[in-house]
Amino acid sequence: MSAEVILLNARVGAYLKELDLAPSARRDGGWSVALPSLKRGVIGVGVLARERTVRLASFVMRAPDRDHQAVYRRMLERNMQMAYWRFGIDPDGDLFLTAHLADDQLGPESLDALLGLLVTYVDETYEGLVRTGFDIPAHIQLGAPPPGSGASPGLADV
Repeated sequence: MSAEVILLNARVGAYLKELDLAPSARRDGGWSVALPSLKRGVIGVGVLARERTVRLASFVMRAPDRDHQAVYRRMLERNMQMAYWRFGIDPDGDLFLTAHLADDQLGPESLDALLGLLVTYVDETYEGLVRTGFDIPAHIQLGAPPPGSGASPGLADV
């Protein structure tokens, strides 16, 4: 890892701490943070500096069991409406949101805005993607339990 990447990762960590996100250092030199979400409960985000960019990635859900084409179509249509973040799939078909930010655009405000957009995009799309890609009865509620309810998140981690 070059000295520039090490310095950029240190800046990223400082900004995440400044935003009170309690970042955890990763073995690859990047950071992990957890963001609150109304639909998912918690959204994990990996943040990794590269030569001239910072890459952010967040797992959305496992590969759909059914209606793959409808799920992927919804993701591609949504990509046309989103700023910075893009849906994608890994080799196993699991769904992710990723974003890249140029190092000269990096600051606490831009990082906060990117993470805020991520939460918004997950909250807007998660339930529809899960219900399209998995056979979940309509009476099953998805998402985080109400605060203080003591209920487990259930299918929020599908």
